[in-house]
Order: sequence, then C-alpha cells, then structure tokens
Amino acid sequence: MKLRSQLLLLSLITLSLPWAGCQYLRHVDAALTQGQMQTLEATGNAIAARLASAPQLIAPDPERGGRPPGAQLYLNPLPQPPVVDGYGGEWRAQKFKPRQLIAEDGEPLAQVTLGKNAQRIYLLLTVKDRTPSYHDPRSTLPASGDLVEVFTARERYILPVASQGPVKALWFNPRRGKYERELRLRGRWSASTRGYQLELTLPAALSHGELALRVIDRADSSGGPPAREASTLPADGRPGKLVERLPALQQELTHFARPDLELTVVDQEGFILARTGSPLPPEEDDSTPKESTPWLRDWFYRQILDTPALPPLPDDNYPDALTKNRETTGQWFRAAPDSTAGSDSRIGAVSVPVITRADEIIERPILGRVIASQSADALQSLTESAARRLWLITAGAAGLVLLLLLGYASWLSWRIRRLQRAASNAVDASGRLRGDFPKPFIRDELGALNRSFASLLAELDHYHQYLRSLASKLSHELRTPLAVVRSSLDNLSAGDLSQESRRYAERAADGGARLSSILNALSAASHLEASISQAEKEAFDLADLLQVLTQSYADAHPAHRIALNCPPSPQPCYGAPELLAQLLDKLVDNAVSFAPEGSEISLTLTRDKRGYVLAVSNQGPLLPEGFGRKLFDSLVSVRDDGGKAGHLGLGLHIARLIADFHQGRLKASNREDGKGVVFSLEQPSDLPRE
Repeated sequence: MKLRSQLLLLSLITLSLPWAGCQYLRHVDAALTQGQMQTLEATGNAIAARLASAPQLIAPDPERGGRPPGAQLYLNPLPQPPVVDGYGGEWRAQKFKPRQLIAEDGEPLAQVTLGKNAQRIYLLLTVKDRTPSYHDPRSTLPASGDLVEVFTARERYILPVASQGPVKALWFNPRRGKYERELRLRGRWSASTRGYQLELTLPAALSHGELALRVIDRADSSGGPPAREASTLPADGRPGKLVERLPALQQELTHFARPDLELTVVDQEGFILARTGSPLPPEEDDSTPKESTPWLRDWFYRQILDTPALPPLPDDNYPDALTKNRETTGQWFRAAPDSTAGSDSRIGAVSVPVITRADEIIERPILGRVIASQSADALQSLTESAARRLWLITAGAAGLVLLLLLGYASWLSWRIRRLQRAASNAVDASGRLRGDFPKPFIRDELGALNRSFASLLAELDHYHQYLRSLASKLSHELRTPLAVVRSSLDNLSAGDLSQESRRYAERAADGGARLSSILNALSAASHLEASISQAEKEAFDLADLLQVLTQSYADAHPAHRIALNCPPSPQPCYGAPELLAQLLDKLVDNAVSFAPEGSEISLTLTRDKRGYVLAVSNQGPLLPEGFGRKLFDSLVSVRDDGGKAGHLGLGLHIARLIADFHQGRLKASNREDGKGVVFSLEQPSDLPRE
C-alpha cells in the first residue's frame, strides 16, 4: 500500500469524532428524557397524594368499589348532541373506543359506545349478525325475533329489533300485567351488510346512575330460545354503574395544570374521570406559515440519537401497562401524524397509583391512577440543534484534516518517489555512479536519509573502483613475482641439489602452482555472475535431468553410492538446465569430498504448493553452529585441511548465484539423525505465461 493511501486510511480516524459526539448526544438525550420522566413522576406523586387525602374526589360513589369489574359503562363526553338517525356518523368523528360484548362462544357479538351531553345519555350499538331475525308483528310476543334489552337501576326495557325505523321501547307494567311503550327512550334502527345498528337516547335521570345492555340473537322470529347472547349485566342481575367525568375532580386537577402538560385521572378500570391540558404545544394561527422539516433530516437525527420505534399516543384509552397495575410506570409515545407537533414528536407518560393506606401494613384497594404526559419537543429541538452543530463542525474539521493530510501525503510521497528514482538511477549496470546523488536542504528525517544515501553511494563507488582495479593490480603485482619465483625454482631444480634441498624446492614449486590456481579461480569467479545473467531459460523435464545426472555421478564416483528418489512421472520445470546441472555438480562434489568412502549420497525430489524441493544428503561431519547462511558466501569454507587442497569456498557461492537466478532458495542444515548434512534447493515450477 502506498504512503498516500496509508495516510488517507489513517485520516479516517477523524471519523471517530462524529461517532464520539453522537455517543455523547445519545447520553445527553437519555439523561434529559430521564429527567423529564422524573419530573412527571414527581408531579404525578403530588397529585396522587392530594387525591389519596381526599378520596371523595376520585371515588364519590362508595358503592362503586363493590361492583364486579367489567359491569361499569363509560359515558364519553360529547361536545354536542348527535343526530339520532341510526347511522352514527357523528360518533365516528369522535374516535371513541367502543366496549366489546362477547358471546358465550368467545366471539364478539356487538360493540357499544355511550356518551353524555347535557342531561341526556346517547348510545350507539352495532351488532354482527349475518342473518338477523326481525320482530313478527303477527306474534303475540313483545319480541319474537332478535332483542336488545336495556337495564336501568329500576327498570328493564326490551327493544325488538327492526330492519329500519324508530325504536319501540317496552317495559312491563306489573299493575296492568302487560308491556307498555316507554316514550322517553327514543332511537332508530338501521340495517347493514354485517347485521344491524341501534342509535338510542334517554334522559340521564331515567338510568339513576346504573345501566346494562343485553343482546339476544335468535335463529328465527318464532320467539324461541336465544342462539347467542352477550351482556354487560353482572350475575347478580344489578346493572353496573355509569362512569363519567367528575366536575369536582376536574376543578381540583386544574390547580396542577401547566403549559404543555396533560394530566389525566383514571379509575380502577382505566376510565377517564378528569383531564386537563395537552401534552403538545398549542396550535399556531393558520396565518402563520409552518416550517416543514425535511424527512431526510428527521431520519438522520433519529439515527444519530438512536431513537427507538414508539407506539402512537392513544386518544382516550391508555395501554394496560399504565392503567392496570399498582406500580409507578412510565412509557414513551409518538404523537399522532395529524397533530401539530408532527409524527416524530415524543411524548412521555408517567402513571402513578392513587392508594389510601389504613395503616403501615394494610393497603386499601387502588382508587385510580394519575397519568401525567408531556411532549419532549423542547428536549428534542435542543438535541437536534446540538446534533446539527456537531455534524457541521465535525464534518468541516474532518474535511479540513483530510485535505491537509492528502496534501502532506502527496508532498511526502513525491519526495519519496524522487528519492527512489534517484536511488534506482544512481548506479548503472556496471556498478558505476551516473552522477551526483541529490542532497536536499530540508532538515527532516527524509532529508537526512537522502543525504545518508548520497554518502553511502559515494563510499560504495570508491570501494567499487578499488575492487575493479584489484584484479589488474593482483595480476600485475603477483603474476610477475610469481613468474620470477617459479623460474628461479625451475633453474634451482635443474642444478645439483641435495635430497633435503630438492624436497624444499619441490614444496615451493607446489605452493607456487596452488597460488597460480587461486589467481585463475579469482579471475573466473569475477566473470561468473555476468555469464549466469546471460543464460536463457527454457521448459524441461526436471526428473529426466536428475536421472541423467545421477548416472553420470555414479560413474564418476564409484567409491560412493549415488541414489535418486524422484517421482516416476515427468516433472515440468522452467529454467536453465545447464546451470541447474552445474549447481548439482557443486553440491554433489561437496558431498563426495566430505562423505566417507562406501557411504550413500542421496538426491531427493519432492513437490509442494510452491514448487520443487531438491535435496542432496550425505554422511559426514556436521556443520558448525552459525554456518548455515555464511556457507554460501564467497571465500568461506569449513574444510579442515589446512588449505592444502586450495579450496576457496567458491563452489557453494556459485551454486547460490545459480539458485538466485532461478528465483529459488538454497539452504544447508544438519540431518535430523545427526549423521551428516543436507543441502536443499527450493525451485519454483511455474511455466512462463503466454
């Protein structure tokens, strides 16, 4: 990877700044929302304590606590009296949650919604009946088909189901012993594809604070037993209480009202007894243009703050988690899409139970709950503003750092490339310097490295010039005195010498001959590398070459056993076979010189994923410690013959040059059994690509 790419990757660390800022904002947002929930809880506790000290405000009817759960019906406050036409159009606009009437089979048979305006009670009943049985006028029964019964505190009214038209309410007059019309119950029937619907109104005083409903579904209009039945009437036959808003409680709740704070008091079953305020800010004037927030920016803020998906805020009925337990609980909601705050506004709600204590141990039943809810728009706008500033600042800082690092990396990379080009072009193929190496004036580490390279190359050039002239100097300085010595020894040997003097003269002549061979070997080694670089590579069978060479080695060295371990199949290889044969000659010759007579010298060829491994193993003395690498250097030898054989250590050096030419690796090590030495060549087997 280039230096510029490395610095660019390193500069990506600056992206951790926005990440750290987002984590900080998330913690701040969590702390602010937790603080808001604690404030709402404190408000709810204060109101709950007040209501617990005055239980008549939240539970004015002492008989209400003794009634079974589910018997009570809730009177929703109606802003205006609906038109009693049987269709219920005004009810749908209010979005009241209806009460489900479940039949014996567990399926919902009907649903009812009740409301109150002024001193009248209004009722909307919707029944699911694919085959309604209407009242037969010819029947002597008051209701021969489907039937709706209305129970009040003092009376029971029956309403025979009709397909269309006004409601005919009947009540039984015990003094006359027959059913009579009740004109104070007014309503209308309407049919639908799913069944029928009833819209009814009656005076609130007629109920005496209690009301129950029963829906009877018959299979036909013969007045037989009901096929299905659903009712709100308890088992004791007494209707449940009517629950409605409490004016005294509403007035008390207004003392705790604050802007953007909604306070709601519910009873044990979750019915709303009083409510004041709103959790959302007031609606703006229509003449004031509203600023719309782009959805992409809202989504971006939600991702930064990691806001989870929230349930929608209920209109009149809170979930059971806030209304059906004895513990203080809190929950976050999202505003309705059609609200002024938008669907992304968060609303926190805290529910606190209202419980009166008889003493420190016994705890009375729960009277209700105080639910305090408030919008988090102020906190959200604060965190979004901080997120906007964080994004702009960190993006600008990261961009500036990226540009500075990119510029610095480009300048530094240009200096390094210039140094690399100068180092590559400083020396020609013959090893001479082509010119002065540039020396920059910048006083930094790279400039110091540049100047060190220049000084080093200058010293190498002086040493190279010395080595170039060394051969001619040795030839001139040694060959002439050597010729004089040898001629003098020849003349001395031609004369009369004693036996001892002649032995000394012969020993001097042998030394001169060895010195002459050393000079010839040095001259040959100086030209060997150039000849290797000019060799041509070709594709050949390495196994066939080894078989031919092994036979030649066996004929040339009869005192040793030459063995070959090679796969029988052809082993394709790419290289110079003459040079590889020369390399094996050096290795086998080295093995023969160390191995005792009669011992085995083995040549082994194996193959791995990188290429071939050719090993030459022989018995004999082990390598000294630390000579595994030095053995292939020039003029290095471990022979213990006192230099009598004239070995200069050039054979293995030549073998390493050949291995380097083939991009292979030559190494020497002691055998695992500790009885000899093994030389191994790792040779690539890749053929050239066309």
